[in-house]
Amino acid sequence: MPLEIRAVESNRELETFLRVPWTLGMKSDPNWVPPLLDDHRRSLNPKKSPFLKHGELKCFLALQDGQPAGRISAQIDTDFDKQWPQEKGVAFFGFFDSRDDAAVARALFDAAGGWARSKGRTRIRGPFTLDSKGEVGVLIEGFDTPPRIGMPHNRPYVGPLIESAGLAKAKDFYAWWYTSGHIDERTRKIAERTLQLPNVRVRPMDLSRFRREVGIVRDIYNSAWSQNWNFTPFTSDELEIIATEYKMFVDTEIALIAEVDGDPAAMCFAIPDVNEMVKDFDGELMKNPLNLARLLWRLKFRRPKHARLLLLGVKEEYRASHRYGTLAAVLYVEVARRGAARGYVGGELSWTLEDNVMINRGIERMGARRYKTYRVYEKEI
Repeated sequence: MPLEIRAVESNRELETFLRVPWTLGMKSDPNWVPPLLDDHRRSLNPKKSPFLKHGELKCFLALQDGQPAGRISAQIDTDFDKQWPQEKGVAFFGFFDSRDDAAVARALFDAAGGWARSKGRTRIRGPFTLDSKGEVGVLIEGFDTPPRIGMPHNRPYVGPLIESAGLAKAKDFYAWWYTSGHIDERTRKIAERTLQLPNVRVRPMDLSRFRREVGIVRDIYNSAWSQNWNFTPFTSDELEIIATEYKMFVDTEIALIAEVDGDPAAMCFAIPDVNEMVKDFDGELMKNPLNLARLLWRLKFRRPKHARLLLLGVKEEYRASHRYGTLAAVLYVEVARRGAARGYVGGELSWTLEDNVMINRGIERMGARRYKTYRVYEKEI
């Protein structure tokens, strides 16, 4: 039968779209961790999606012989347009999966590119699910270990398949592996010297005032990351989801705020690697009450031995200061020390931009090693 590209319109087609990795046999990959589909269902639901309050998207399925052969989303982000007015011609793609077939990949990108062109766009970039605050890139190095929470995992053929559809590298992103106990002496001394300043304090996040704490994370993120490639700011709706649904995952000993004169100046947001606890859930949490009960039990009695450091940043006005620009070193040392005391044996620091030289050097000095690389692609359409 000929290849058919079909726009996703119904709830049934959406469920088929979400389950394409299963259809393509990803469960045979021993390192794959099925994503929890509740997050994806929400992000694609116009009534619930924070992204769709400042963007729009269209999802496509590739079908052959009545079976899914691939999928892709195409999206436009008006927050990105506002942040980067010089790049208003950019659309994005995400959720890309395909069997190892160049014809399927080309057809999917033709559909995504056609939709983007109909919206006046001239370039497509991705994958992003659905923007740079979600899953980013295609794994191109580091297939021999499982993904950590919030990070993608794919077959080695996916990158070359995207290139066969005419896309080229736009940017690489790095993930770093850190083993507890490795703190270089120079970084430790810098941190100690900064912590001795009488107006500097590092404290754990306060779960009893978690919405306030999440607001602090938003403000520091939106300041510290504002000039990073492809940045878009956290919205209040996005932070509300974190405050209400992710609170159960937070370990306050590895989620830290650095204050100067009582004002938040920097933050470090790490969470236990929930992927270690949900691999056997087959992608379902809220739709399977037994899985939710299992997760709550495991969080209490069988906590992960690894964590993922999602965010570490210093507000711009402090980062530029000779006196307080060392707050990043303080947080590196504190999260490593407190994490080891909590029983974490290591974890992932992710992600960093390939050309963020100072950050990457600092992570290397801490004793971390780059162990995964993710790539974002783009092309004119």
